[in-house]
Amino acid sequence: MFLKKNGLTRKQRTEKLLQGFNISINPNLPEIKSEDNVSIKSPEEIVRRAVTAFITAQIAIDICNDNGAAESAEFFTPIMERFGLMGELTDDEKVYFNLSECDNISKGEACQIEWRLEMCIPLFWACGFWKKIEFPSEMTDTSKLITLIGGCESFDELMSHVKMRTASEILDGADAAFRMDWACVEARIKNDKSISGQLSHDVVVEQHKGFNWLIGAYDAEDWDSVKPHT
Repeated sequence: MFLKKNGLTRKQRTEKLLQGFNISINPNLPEIKSEDNVSIKSPEEIVRRAVTAFITAQIAIDICNDNGAAESAEFFTPIMERFGLMGELTDDEKVYFNLSECDNISKGEACQIEWRLEMCIPLFWACGFWKKIEFPSEMTDTSKLITLIGGCESFDELMSHVKMRTASEILDGADAAFRMDWACVEARIKNDKSISGQLSHDVVVEQHKGFNWLIGAYDAEDWDSVKPHT
């Protein structure tokens, strides 16, 4: 059942919001999952995945900035071990902590992992580490997350910062990401930036993937292969 607020469904509220930002909508796009049929990841799952991906991305950033990958891996490995997260690494992430292989990672490969920082933003927001997801017009400044995560001495301390948002709030965010992604794709296909307004497609698509993982949309369980769907 799709509950209404102020007489509007979630889809209608999102469409109204996007039109306020001069972003085109597609009224034929379906409703996303409702509170009755969604299975949102647990707080612990969210924190483990978000922090693991976030720390891995820090090594990727060092590679993109021509800093030594091995030195970066040596620095971040004890942090991962402190939180008990080495076992959470995906196949794509493991090489970043392999001292004999990480120096062979190309900048192009590292850039793809760096962009996964944006996949993490919906997760950090959902568990309360991040106050507000800003309008996605540019890459998110995640320096506050570095301070928060770096200041924790254990996984339990990380979990002490969790303040989960409601399923309704998370689905509102997922719905917005879904419809913004459609506008970005449409703008690219038609070579008409006015369709997507000031949206950054790179940011939108990664945040859309993060939301899909959060709510299990389209069986999005494997972090390395989550796809956006529009």
